[in-house]
Amino acid sequence: MLVLGLGNTLMGDDGVGIHAVRRLSKLGLKGVELAEGGVRGIGLLSELRGRRRVVIIDAVRGGGGEPGTIYRITGDELADAELSLLSLHHFALEHVLTLGRELLGEEFPEEIVIYGVEVERVRLGEGLSEPVERALARLVELVAKEVAEDVPCNTGSGQGDSGQPRRG
Repeated sequence: MLVLGLGNTLMGDDGVGIHAVRRLSKLGLKGVELAEGGVRGIGLLSELRGRRRVVIIDAVRGGGGEPGTIYRITGDELADAELSLLSLHHFALEHVLTLGRELLGEEFPEEIVIYGVEVERVRLGEGLSEPVERALARLVELVAKEVAEDVPCNTGSGQGDSGQPRRG
């Protein structure tokens, strides 16, 4: 299993995926490869090729929640979600995954789970905003639980009772 943190740590809250992967690396998770995907966009396809299961962590804008809100959706649900992952990555993650399905075919991951954190600010400067920093510990806990249980992501709808993406 691969856990892939996306973002740019020099752009405030956009770096939340990288910060999460760095914290996860201190937990000694078994059978989990951790990687910093940065802002490679379409270059992420090489990381996805041949994987069975991938967890992606990225910044979100427009999910409707307060800054620091954590969303969990599957790759299949991403196309229907009313939020968008930040696209400082040249291609939005939604587009990379759609293209990956087409280009990689059977080598595309069977399961993708995305954890997104609603941002407060994305501008030049290191460090996370206070609400995103507060959410980081919970985010790491949720991802660690996800990989420890290795529960197939197609067992749940990813949606809460209100039809909105599930929040952690």
